Amino acid sequence: MPDFSKIAVGVKTFLRDEHMYAAVKGILHNMPGAQIIVADDGRIDTYKFSVYENLKKQEHQVILLPFDSGFGKKSNLISTLNIRPYLLIGSDDFDFTQEAAEGILKLQEVLDFNPEFSVASGRVNNRPYEFFLLENYGTVCECPVSISPGSMVPWFYEVDLTVNFSLIRQEVFKKVRWDDDVKIGGGEHGSWFLDVKRAGFKVAFVPGVNINEQSLRSSTEYRQFRARANSPERPCFERRGIKRYVLGNGSVDYGVV
Repeated sequence: MPDFSKIAVGVKTFLRDEHMYAAVKGILHNMPGAQIIVADDGRIDTYKFSVYENLKKQEHQVILLPFDSGFGKKSNLISTLNIRPYLLIGSDDFDFTQEAAEGILKLQEVLDFNPEFSVASGRVNNRPYEFFLLENYGTVCECPVSISPGSMVPWFYEVDLTVNFSLIRQEVFKKVRWDDDVKIGGGEHGSWFLDVKRAGFKVAFVPGVNINEQSLRSSTEYRQFRARANSPERPCFERRGIKRYVLGNGSVDYGVV
């Protein structure tokens, strides 16, 4: 039987209860022994309360936050509560199938046998998103990584930036945190991985590891809140002295074009 006893899975959820229920069910079924830490800044009804009480009886953890506390606050609280060696901070719309769980074990294997690496990542919906981060005089550029297809693909590649489907050593959170006030967007993705690099931690991309997003439809209210990610303001970059951030497709995410 696969062993997930070293892993905690953080599930950040906001106004997507059906997604969260499906994610939790998938973890319980396909990742036996993993601990679940749910951080919820949405609304609590009677049914959700009963689900959470049942999780706590099974020695999982639930964090209830004020409405719209945001991505950063939830992620930091999850990482603070975790006592397992590895933490996967997941989204409530991740589909934790058996295949995804097997991939998470591959991420763990990379970290188990390569102590010089502290973050191991796969892909979401099989979309490539692996880059090096080049920082020079206040400008940060996402530089493409050459991933060769075929039978000679290495076990993993060293990169600087991947998607938010990453298994992270708990020790990383002693030096790297998210900004507590970030709701969604604000440059938190690139800035977090930049902090990881600045702190001297190494990131691995593991080919073949993937998790899909659920096909459930989000509510109109959720989509309105989620739209804030499109705001041109990027406080996370400004706080880190980044004057310009260039995405891997060449477009400028922050700063003068």
